[in-house]
Amino acid sequence: MKRRLVRAAIFSVTFTLLIGVIFSMIAIGIASGNGGGDLSYRTLDYDVAITTEGDLTVTQHIDMKLKQRDDENGDTKPWKQLYQQYTLRSDNLTDISDVYVRNVTDGTTYQQQTKLMMPDDVSSDDVWDSDYADHWYIADVTAGEKFARPYTPGEDALAVTVPGAEKAMQKTVEIGWNIPATTSADSMKFDVSFTLHNVATQWSDIASLQWEPFGKSNPVPIGTVTGTVHFPDEITKDTSWGWLHTERTSETSRAANGSLKFKAYNIHAGDYLDVVAAFKASPDETGIARRISGNHLDALKQSEYLQEQQWREKQRTMARVRVALWIATIALGIIFCAWGIVAVITSNRRAQYRGGIEYWRDEPGVSPAAAAQVIELVEPPKRSRPTNRKLTATMLSLAVKKAIAIYPGPADMYRGIDMSQATPVGLSHMIDTDASRRQASRMTSTIVILPLAIDDAPNAEQLGLSESENALLNLLIVISERVGSPVFDFGQMKQACKGWEDGYLELDKFTSACDIEYAYLDVSRSHGWQSIVAGILAGLVGFGAMLSNAILGFTMVGVIIGIPIFLIGMFCAAGGATQEMTAQGQQIVGKCLGLKHYMEDFSSFTDRGTADLAMWDWYMVYAAAFGISERVAVELAKAYPQVTDPRWLDDNASDSTLYWSYRSHSWDDDSRYGIGARVGVQSSGFDGSQYVPSLSFDDLGSQISSGFADITSTISAAALNSSSGGGFGSSGSFSGGGFGGSSGGSGGGSFGGR
Repeated sequence: MKRRLVRAAIFSVTFTLLIGVIFSMIAIGIASGNGGGDLSYRTLDYDVAITTEGDLTVTQHIDMKLKQRDDENGDTKPWKQLYQQYTLRSDNLTDISDVYVRNVTDGTTYQQQTKLMMPDDVSSDDVWDSDYADHWYIADVTAGEKFARPYTPGEDALAVTVPGAEKAMQKTVEIGWNIPATTSADSMKFDVSFTLHNVATQWSDIASLQWEPFGKSNPVPIGTVTGTVHFPDEITKDTSWGWLHTERTSETSRAANGSLKFKAYNIHAGDYLDVVAAFKASPDETGIARRISGNHLDALKQSEYLQEQQWREKQRTMARVRVALWIATIALGIIFCAWGIVAVITSNRRAQYRGGIEYWRDEPGVSPAAAAQVIELVEPPKRSRPTNRKLTATMLSLAVKKAIAIYPGPADMYRGIDMSQATPVGLSHMIDTDASRRQASRMTSTIVILPLAIDDAPNAEQLGLSESENALLNLLIVISERVGSPVFDFGQMKQACKGWEDGYLELDKFTSACDIEYAYLDVSRSHGWQSIVAGILAGLVGFGAMLSNAILGFTMVGVIIGIPIFLIGMFCAAGGATQEMTAQGQQIVGKCLGLKHYMEDFSSFTDRGTADLAMWDWYMVYAAAFGISERVAVELAKAYPQVTDPRWLDDNASDSTLYWSYRSHSWDDDSRYGIGARVGVQSSGFDGSQYVPSLSFDDLGSQISSGFADITSTISAAALNSSSGGGFGSSGSFSGGGFGGSSGGSGGGSFGGR
C-alpha cells in the first residue's frame, strides 16, 4: 500500500506540473487572443500637469517589448518605427506641440525630421540606420499613413469650439520615432513628452476636462499603466475632483498636494482609460479658451455618480455570478476530492490482509499461478513481472509433477542420450568431468517432455494438473512439435517460434487459464472504479476552473482554486487499490502470506523435521511464485547444510527439483572439484549462511522468463507482419479604483510600430 501511495503522489505531482505547463501555454494563447501581439508595452507611466490655460503637459516613460516578426515571404522583418496617434477635435483637443523623444535604453536624444518616412520605402537597413534612425516626427495622417503630410504645431491647429455648439472639426496626428533596425528586444525604454492644447473647458464655477491617453482603437496591450495628474498651483484636495474610467482592474488615490494617482493592470487591445478631472476656478482666474457659462460641478458629479452606479450594478451582478461559480467549483472539488480520498483509504484498507495467520507450513491449496497473483494483490512486485512469476512457478510445478524435466545446459550437450530414461546423477557426473560442459550448463536450460505427458490420456487427468499447468504443458508440447523433438532448449524454442503467426493464441490460452483460475477463487473483486471516477471528476473540475477563469481574465484565481483540486484528483485516481479482498480471499491470502513468511524464516524454526525437507520441492515452486526463490534457497542451506554437499545430493535428493540448483554449486571452480573438496566444504563448519547457489531458482526463472519474453515478442512480431475595479465615490475623491464610465476623451491614443 505504501508503495502504491508513493507512486500515486509522484504521478499526481508530475502530471499536475505537466498540466500546469500546458495550462500556461493555453493562458498565453488566450492572452494573445485578447490583444497580445508582436508589440506590447510592458509598462507605461504618465506624469501630467494641467495648466491654467487648459493645456496638458504630458511625459511618458515607456518600456516596450518587440518580438521577432516575419514578412509575407517568411523573412525576418526588423522593427524601425514606433508611433502614437491622437485625434484632434476642436471641442476637446486642438493642437500638439513641444514634442521630445529620448531613447533611455541607449541614452540617445532623438532629433526632429521634416516628414514621416515609411520604412518600406527605404532601400536597406543600412540606409535607414544612417539617414532616418534616431529621429522623431509629427505628421497629419487623417487621410491615411500613405497620404501623410507634415504637421506644424500652431499653424495646423484647429480652432476652439464649444461642445455641442457646432460640428466639431477633427484630424489625426501621429507622433513617431525611428529606431535602428531591430529584430527583437525584450525591453526598450523611451521618454516621450508633448503638450496637448485646449483640453479643458472653463465653466462659471469650475474648469473640467476628460483626458483619454489611449482609447478603444489602441491595438497594443499594456502590462501596467501608472500615472499622476497634477493640478495648477493653489489647487488642493478640497478644490479638485477626479474620476477614472476603465474596465480593467485599477487603483486610485490622492497625493498630499491633491494630485490624482492611478494604476491599471493588464490592458488588452481595445481597452480605454479616461481621467475626468475638475478644479475650482472662476473665468477670470484662468486663460482657458473654451468657455461655457453656468455652473457645472453638480451636473458633473451627478453624471459620474450615475455612470458609476450603472457600472457597479453591472459588475455586482457579474461578480455574484463569478463568486457563485467559484463557490460551486470549490464545493464540487471538495465533494469529489473527499469522495476520492475516502475511496482511496477504503480500497487500500480492504486490499490488505487482516487475518490472524502468521505462518503456514502446508501448500496453500491454490495453483502456483494463482498464488503468484494472490501475492501480487497484497505485495505488488518491485521488479519482476507477475506473468514471469506465473510462468516460472508453473514450469517448476510441471517438473515436480513429472510432466517435464529441466536440465542445465543446451540440448546439444545431451545428444545421443535417451533423456526420457536419463538420471540426474548420471548427467551431473557427465557434466562434472568436462569444464566446457560446466560452463555451458550456466548459459541456458533444456526442457524434456516426459512420456507420461504425451500419452493419449488427457494430461490433466493423468498428472493431476490445474488449468494453468495443463495450458502451459500443452504450449510446450506444441513448441516441441515445431522443434521436432521432445527435448529442446530455450534457444531452439525461440528459433522454432519465428514466423509463428498463430502462436499468440496458444500463449493466450495459458494467460486465460491463469485468469480463470484466479477468478474462480473469488479472492478479490474490482472496486477501484470509485477512486478513479472521483479522481477524474475532481481533475476535470480543477482543470475546468483553471481554463474558465483564464478565459474570464482571472487566471490566478483559476490557479489558486484549480491546482489543488486537480492535484488531489490525480492522486485519488492513481492511489486507490483496484482490487479488494473478499472474505474467502482473506483465507487464501493468509495461507499464501503465511507460507511466504515461513519459508523466509525457515532457518529460525527449531521444530523442523523430515516432512519439512520433503515439502521443499513444493516450497521452491511457491517461492518462485512469490518472487523469493534466492532468499528461500539460502534459508534451506542454512537449515540443512547437507544440501550443499554433492555426495549427499547424489544419494538423497537426485529425484528432487532442488538437486540441480545445489548440485551445480560444485561446478563454480575447478579447485573445489572432487569428493575430497566436497567433503571439506561440509566439514569446514559451513552452515549455509554464506551460500548463494550458482544456478538458483531465480537464475532458472530468469532463463524461463527471458525465453518466454523472446517467444512473446517473436510471436507478436510475426502476427503484426501478417497484417498491420472598485468604487471611488462619485463625489470625485479619486479613491477606491476606476469604473467603466464613458470613453472618448481628449486624445484617444492609439499605439503601434512598423
